[in-house]
Amino acid sequence: MTTYTKPEDVQTAAEDDPQARKAMEEVFSNTARWDADFNGFTADVTVNLNGKEEKGTVTVKGPKEIETSLKDEKLKEFATENLASIAMHRGPRSFDQSDGKYKLSFGDDGTHPLGRIVSMGGDGMSSFYRIKEGRIRQINRKTPHMAFSINIEDSVKNPEGKFLTKNYTVYYFNPKDNALKNVESYTDDYTRVGGYDLPQQRRVIDCQNSEVVVSTLTLENHKTL
Repeated sequence: MTTYTKPEDVQTAAEDDPQARKAMEEVFSNTARWDADFNGFTADVTVNLNGKEEKGTVTVKGPKEIETSLKDEKLKEFATENLASIAMHRGPRSFDQSDGKYKLSFGDDGTHPLGRIVSMGGDGMSSFYRIKEGRIRQINRKTPHMAFSINIEDSVKNPEGKFLTKNYTVYYFNPKDNALKNVESYTDDYTRVGGYDLPQQRRVIDCQNSEVVVSTLTLENHKTL
């Protein structure tokens, strides 16, 4: 997924809805994350960008602490960006540190196929989710330079019964006229190592320069730090 700098939070007159907050707390508690004792992992890595492939090693300690032996800059960038995204979403944090710090409110009655809107008052990206059956089904965010909608199509449960996203698609729009700019389709697989759910493979299908590009990130021989 395209990286971006999150704008600062903004002042809001929105009021917090206790029922929306309760629903989002449930969603948060149902999501699989590494705990605070997790120090990261190492693994052998194979990156393939539309047929161009290189093997190496990676060390992942956090979203901003990723090292790889890959030499090709494009392959290295793909591995680093995707591992950073995975580490950010799996990393330990509390509800109050994330969605809980905003004014949460429902935006509709929940009859939409992907669930009920929960708006994030005070978020600088005008974010809102759709939630259904205790998990997020859609994420929407907007900045002056980009807008996107992440649609979660399939998830799996880990041994603790927490959700891990398996398939999702990201739609990118021009924030000025809402024209569709690009679509990325993700498929993630995980492996269980020492009680932690670690990335095993990520496949991304998207459009680049009028060509459909298929990229994979495959990890083996994981060891926790």
